Amino acid sequence: MDKKTDLLVSETAKIRILIIEDDELIRALLDLIITDLGHVIVASVDNALDALVSYAVHRPHVVISDIEIKGNIDGIELSKKLLQIRKCQLLFLTGNSNAETFNKAKKLAPLAFISKPIVRVELERSIDLAIEHSNETIGFVTESMPADGCLYTRIGNKLKKIAIADIEYIEVDGKYSSISVAQRIVNCKVSLKELQAKLPQKDFLQVNRSSVINLNCIEEIDMARQIIKMPSAEISIGRNFKESLLNRLNLI
Repeated sequence: MDKKTDLLVSETAKIRILIIEDDELIRALLDLIITDLGHVIVASVDNALDALVSYAVHRPHVVISDIEIKGNIDGIELSKKLLQIRKCQLLFLTGNSNAETFNKAKKLAPLAFISKPIVRVELERSIDLAIEHSNETIGFVTESMPADGCLYTRIGNKLKKIAIADIEYIEVDGKYSSISVAQRIVNCKVSLKELQAKLPQKDFLQVNRSSVINLNCIEEIDMARQIIKMPSAEISIGRNFKESLLNRLNLI
């Protein structure tokens, strides 16, 4: 195996794929083939809302979407929304070959149209093509902070935007977090480790086992009581976190 092939195999192993398909049998087949090919399926969903949430949270490199899906938004309109959030490589699934549908979908410049029923070799070649284009154009996306400085969390049937600069503090209980932002609490299912990976380290610091604060929001620190006074709460300083806090303060 030459160096070029080694590189392709290494990069292929890292590819993350989002599947959007409302036929359970086809979705199961896609899951089976893609997993067997060694790729990572970040989510396999059947509707636009779940697709938008999964896309924002997991940041897939490749989206494989059926053109006809559940709900009022079809796969073409959904893909437009996804591409507005962030670029990705797009593959369409279709059992509909009429010219009107094809021309509408073609405007999004998908890398391939994969016909139903699914043929493994066609799917495999389409994914390989998507990997090559990812390497040449936009590259593999890291899990860094969103460029617009915002997080999005699902509340009911909506994605709620949270400006990172407005976050005062975060308290975590296992996989659930309470985010204090603009004098209100937003609850979401996300672990402390996952949240810290999405927050700028220069502004946020863990101060006890379950709390992270925005250093820019500190009003006062009571060293006797080991308490940090924030605009809307008092946060305790853990014994093992005291030194790291003091090192981050601009003392005079």
